[in-house]
Amino acid sequence: MKYVLGFDIGGTKSAILLARPGKENVEFLERKAIPTHGTWKEVLGCLADKGKAFLESHQISGKECCIGISCGGPLDSERGVILSPPNLPGWDQVPIVSYLEQRLDMDARLKNDADACALAEWRYGAGRGCRHMIFLTFGTGLGAGLVLNGRL
Repeated sequence: MKYVLGFDIGGTKSAILLARPGKENVEFLERKAIPTHGTWKEVLGCLADKGKAFLESHQISGKECCIGISCGGPLDSERGVILSPPNLPGWDQVPIVSYLEQRLDMDARLKNDADACALAEWRYGAGRGCRHMIFLTFGTGLGAGLVLNGRL
């Protein structure tokens, strides 16, 4: 894929960005944050609409893009479901992957936010070239992502 729509779901705010990842760095094309207020469908619907607008303004087709979603746990990445995070009241059994795939007509993947951050930092940031790394998150909640022996 040439482009990624990134969704970051947080207890206080959520964001969407459009990026073009490369071998050495990531080019960020657009980003928009919104408060995480209302139902999960309202928040995701708003973010999906902004994602469509990003693609249209940059003349990017859905075939050139995929979706990456980060969210604090608990979640089930394999099934693409947010289970019931304490910082997201009412977000119980949210089928976020299937919802965004249908809404935007492209493939999506879900990853714990601390793990996603650890991978990004290891690949593109201060952790590049390290065999072992820890990434700590301090936001609405706390989290950690570990890279050990070059593996998440």
